[in-house]
Amino acid sequence: MLPALALRTLRTVDPKCLWKFVWNFGCKGVLSVEKFKRRLARGEYFPPFLHLSIINSCNLRCQGCWVDVDAHDAIDLALLDRTIAEARRHGNSFFGLLGGEPFLHPQLLDLLAAHPDCYFQIFTNGQPITEKIAARLRALGNATPLISIEGREIVSTERRGKPEVYARTLRGLQHCVDAGLLVGVATSLCR
Repeated sequence: MLPALALRTLRTVDPKCLWKFVWNFGCKGVLSVEKFKRRLARGEYFPPFLHLSIINSCNLRCQGCWVDVDAHDAIDLALLDRTIAEARRHGNSFFGLLGGEPFLHPQLLDLLAAHPDCYFQIFTNGQPITEKIAARLRALGNATPLISIEGREIVSTERRGKPEVYARTLRGLQHCVDAGLLVGVATSLCR
């Protein structure tokens, strides 16, 4: 199973995206963990990876979600840049971007472009990812969308609070695959 996944990844993912993942997440991620261990030995704590919730709004109404879907509070790009720069001084190069829906942040792609030496995993429902956005992510090469899929059509509609959620999410996923992005899918199991 793993050799088949590796081979499929090598065949389908854009080489620039794959290289940035291996270097910025893999190699630099290992160094970040080592720096974290040395800090811990000195009694200092700063995590090796950061997850940043960059916006408090979403295009969906998922059951059990804490996000205020009507709020449009997004963290300012300058503050995000300072936060990432500070983390970089501690050796971090990997950041998880959360929301709400991170692709609703008006400066998300600018943030990714400003930090080509970092790698970002974007936790998303995938629906805002158009062909144009997927192409820009490919050009940047330093982000992996992690697309949340909650069941098939009926379950997605019920759990996500809107019709046609499943089809729109799969469309965003397909845009990522067509663009040659390294992309992941996340789902939760529930009753």
